[in-house]
Order: sequence, then C-alpha cells, then structure tokens
Amino acid sequence: MNTLSSRSETFLSLLLILFSMTLFAQENTPSLSQKHENKDNFWRRVSVGGNLGCQFGSVTGVNIAPEIAVRTIDNLHVGVRGIYQFYRYKDYFHDVSNDSWKSYSTHVYGGGVFLRYYLYSIFDNFLGNLFAHGEYEYLYYIRPYVPSSTGNYIDPFQNRFAKGRDVVEVSSIFLGGGYRQPVGNRVFFDLLVLCNLNDSNNSPYNNPVIRIGVAVGL
Repeated sequence: MNTLSSRSETFLSLLLILFSMTLFAQENTPSLSQKHENKDNFWRRVSVGGNLGCQFGSVTGVNIAPEIAVRTIDNLHVGVRGIYQFYRYKDYFHDVSNDSWKSYSTHVYGGGVFLRYYLYSIFDNFLGNLFAHGEYEYLYYIRPYVPSSTGNYIDPFQNRFAKGRDVVEVSSIFLGGGYRQPVGNRVFFDLLVLCNLNDSNNSPYNNPVIRIGVAVGL
C-alpha cells in the first residue's frame, strides 16, 4: 500500500480549512499573550478536530481521522485518534497465469495515541505555535490475497500472492513536528510533517507523512 502519496490526501483538509477561515474571519485572532486570560478548567483544556483527505486516479483513497486532545502538564497535549480509510488500487496485482491485472479495494480501521508539546512557554511570538509530535498508530485491513511463494499474483514489490483472506496489521511510530495557525476564536489549523519510523510495504503512508487538520478548543 506504500504507493499512495500522503500529500494528495490533503485536498478535503484544505477545503475544510478555507471554510473555517471564512466562518471566523470577522472574529479577532487571539495573541499568545491572551491564551491564559480566561479562567482555566478541564473543558478549556480539551480540543477536538481531525483531518479529512482523498485522492482519485489509479489509487482512489478516502481518509477520515477525528481526534480529541487534552492539555495536561504545561503545554503538553495528550490525544487519541480514530481512523477510517478506504482504498481502491487499480491494476495492483499482476496475474502471471494469464498475463492480466487485478484491482482490489479494502477498508482500513484503526486508531492512535499521541503526545504533542507546544513551545508557548519558550517563545512569546509566532514561534510559540511550533510543536513537537510523537505518535503510535495501529491499523488493520483485509487483503483478498495471501502471501505464497507459488502464487500467481505479483504485487508492485515483486511479492507473490495467492487468492485468500489475509488480515494485515500495521503498527507505525511517527516522530516530527508542526505549526498551529489560529484562524478564529479557539479555532486553529495544524500542519504536521512526520516520519514513520516503522515504514513497510503494507503501510498506507509514504515518508514524509504530511497532515493538515482543523482543531476547535472547547
């Protein structure tokens, strides 16, 4: 699944961001010095959001990933993500028995947990919107072909497969960082650039992994 370019999954995210910027254009963007003026409580530490993505072509993909995060110690945020993805790969497997090509589609389910630390306490300007990000993610999907040294189906990585039900599990560890841009009162969009330290042929990502999402503080 590594042939999917993560950059093409940002199209719907950009539309969502433009919608948010239009919706909140008349509101004043809070400065960093205003972040702690309101009385702190648990719900003001919570933010919800996520990202959407899609692509069309030889690989058709849809990605939906809602998330929720809580600010804990200082500017350290702890969060969880739910993930649903759909992919359809056109002419992905080569059937050497009759020299034909086979397409296949699959639904991907999973989730992840992450830590994110903002630099507000270090910089009292736009640099405070920078953050470091670490994440563990688990995905699984079903492939209609199973690995087989004598199989007739060959994938783009020259691995052989035979017909069957193969449950594929993918664990990924992401490290990287990003930038949070306010677009309204407690509304932000995030740009992340991550490296998958556990990359494999079964992963739906290419390094670097780029995400654009929206977050709303409660």
